[in-house]
Amino acid sequence: MEAKIINDPIWGPIELHPLCIRIIDTPQFQRLRYIKQLGGISLVYPGACHCRFEHSIGTSYLARSLGLELQKNLAMLDEPNKPDITDKEILCLEVAGLCHDLGHGPFSHLFDQLFIPKFKKPGDQKAWEHEDATLNMLNSIFKNITWNDYLEDEDIEFIKNLIKKPDEKEQKNPSLNEKTDEKEQKKHCLYEKTDEKEQKKHFLYEIIANGLNKIDVDKWDYFSRDCHMLGLHHNFQCKRSIKLARVVKHGKEWHISYPKSEYYNLFDMFYTRYTLYRQAYHHPVAKAVEMMITDAFVKANKCLLFPPNKQRYQTCYLKHLSKNTYDFFGRKLEVEICWDCIKNLARVF
Repeated sequence: MEAKIINDPIWGPIELHPLCIRIIDTPQFQRLRYIKQLGGISLVYPGACHCRFEHSIGTSYLARSLGLELQKNLAMLDEPNKPDITDKEILCLEVAGLCHDLGHGPFSHLFDQLFIPKFKKPGDQKAWEHEDATLNMLNSIFKNITWNDYLEDEDIEFIKNLIKKPDEKEQKNPSLNEKTDEKEQKKHCLYEKTDEKEQKKHFLYEIIANGLNKIDVDKWDYFSRDCHMLGLHHNFQCKRSIKLARVVKHGKEWHISYPKSEYYNLFDMFYTRYTLYRQAYHHPVAKAVEMMITDAFVKANKCLLFPPNKQRYQTCYLKHLSKNTYDFFGRKLEVEICWDCIKNLARVF
């Protein structure tokens, strides 16, 4: 399979690696075409109808671009014991950027921030996060595509850690003895290799999801894409930040850093984030619409079932749900929103 070029409205022509093409062709990734990036905000801003599909491709492109720039700059760095970035790690960054949002539910953050908490049980300590579903879907994808012509087992573990770092409890390696099965020993070896990579190349974990200062390619894409689709102006130039990014040693660790001349551009990035939250993400009408959609989900949850409950789904769904929906909403527009929710929910599962 050869690489393909697609034309993105934000970044222009994007060349996709053959492995990325295989991932994009899976049902798990194709479902992102039906997951709205901004939830119910499209009912306030009609142009905001873009999906997680194009955002994921854009994030993959930016992850590769930043990785290549850092790779080039590290090669020119005259310092002993400096880290390096391999071509395989660049591919891992590209795949991680592509797959980082696989686990989003219908209407994106509406699902995990508004709907899921309504069904949280009192004993549940950890809230469900879309990253957890992402890792499960990623496992499913790699079981059904050919990837070992480009990557190895430790690379798959590295990609998962780029998307979401495991908790400290999960990172602790099991005590190995003669009775430990082969699967646990293999998992132990993968943890050792990924832990070693994290210690030497901590900066790689700051590209997709930067927990240190929140400057990462995921935000760069959705800031630019959301502003474009919402019709909002912004001054931040992420391609400038990519060109000026450097890997610098801070104490014993290496981190991604930027020169003083880039401070105002990064300030514009955070101001863009503030503007998006003020004018769009927390728009009062958009939040009201999302609360109504959440109520529709709660109503649908009682009887909108999927296999193996197919028989109960067929007998209960149309008869019971449509009546409750009309009783609950009362107005035609709100009923249409409810049915849109249900169709998106059906596409997810």
